[in-house]
Amino acid sequence: MENPENQLKHELILYGRGLIAEAYFRYLSRKEQAGEVMCFAVTTMNGQGDTYCGRPCLEIEPALAKFPQAEVHLALQEKYHGEVVSLLEKLGRRPERVIGLHCMTELLGEQGIREISTACSELTVRRNPHDYSMLEIAASEHPEEKFTFYPMTQVPLSPEDMAKMRSYVQGNFFEGWGGIKDLAKSASRLDENVLYIAMASSAKDALVSHEGLPDYVHTVLGGAAAYEGQRSGELAYDDEGRNISLYNNLYSELTVAYWLWQKAPQTKYLGLCHYRRHFVLPAEVQGAIAKGEIDVLLTRPRLTFPSVREYFANLPVTTMDELDYETMLRLIESEDSELAKFSRDFLEGQIHFPNNMVIARREIYLDYCSFMFKILQGMQEYYAGEGVLRPDRYLGYVGELLTTVYFACHRGKYRTAYIDYKLLKEI
Repeated sequence: MENPENQLKHELILYGRGLIAEAYFRYLSRKEQAGEVMCFAVTTMNGQGDTYCGRPCLEIEPALAKFPQAEVHLALQEKYHGEVVSLLEKLGRRPERVIGLHCMTELLGEQGIREISTACSELTVRRNPHDYSMLEIAASEHPEEKFTFYPMTQVPLSPEDMAKMRSYVQGNFFEGWGGIKDLAKSASRLDENVLYIAMASSAKDALVSHEGLPDYVHTVLGGAAAYEGQRSGELAYDDEGRNISLYNNLYSELTVAYWLWQKAPQTKYLGLCHYRRHFVLPAEVQGAIAKGEIDVLLTRPRLTFPSVREYFANLPVTTMDELDYETMLRLIESEDSELAKFSRDFLEGQIHFPNNMVIARREIYLDYCSFMFKILQGMQEYYAGEGVLRPDRYLGYVGELLTTVYFACHRGKYRTAYIDYKLLKEI
């Protein structure tokens, strides 16, 4: 198939409706080719609106009948490609281009590198070597002080966003957060008495290789209350003891964090990672943990535009919305009015710590969980009392905001290091 970079000269039907389709439309708009898009198409409407991104949205058969000369470009998750290609073949058509998440992030990543490098020559921007979907950005004179950036939802950037990016990256963010810039270049072996990382997994996980995982990473099956398969003594299950396992569809990996909070082993440090996302712990960081020279490890701060609130509550990236955002703030307000004001102000900024991935001293991790789950369970109880149904995973996304707020409001209090995570490849 042709390279999407080539000039488009035909009418287009974009088959897809969601994050990837919207990103592809935005990409074409930047290249002044979105005028060729006649409509978006879906297999069945199922009550979806009849417009999307300012274009008509039709079922695929009426779309092909209305625009018989249009090229068809697929723009949806890879797992649906085979099904949709087969459907088109039955209708006597083949897609001219097939765009999935990996392809779209590659395209927008290259576009982001070009735009940021041109507009901010004093910054260094490159692909993150651990996660194909991310860029990393640093001031040229301080390459170790890196931020991550997700181009999928952020590119193109407005001049205002570029100015904010430059301000954050060239500012004194790391100094202001009590970060540890220079760790001792010595390593000490981490053993089971020092660090316990719960790896949140589920029965629906894609297959990835976990060969060679360190001894301090332990698999915990999330949503175990609904798991009907045979249990293994080599795994832990998040329905043991006091738990929220039945609500894994709402909390995602945080049902495992809850399990860790309730059943935390007596290690000095606790942490949470995902079955595909794992901390990158260089020797000097492991040494600092073993020697107790560090309090908290967070994933590198993520630059988010136009704001963290807008990203989480209004962009098609999460399943939470403004109702969840305001409910979260109201519940924080009921606990601590100053923290609520801080949270509202901070989340109007451009920094968050993604994926609920944290390593911290045991007492800090437990306190963080106590704060987070009081708010999350308060939201769940409030909606239940009001008879309001919320979508899957929304509390997992709210948790990312609470993770950010908790460690933001404690900035400077803890000795903190910012580390990469790596995305494991599917088998």
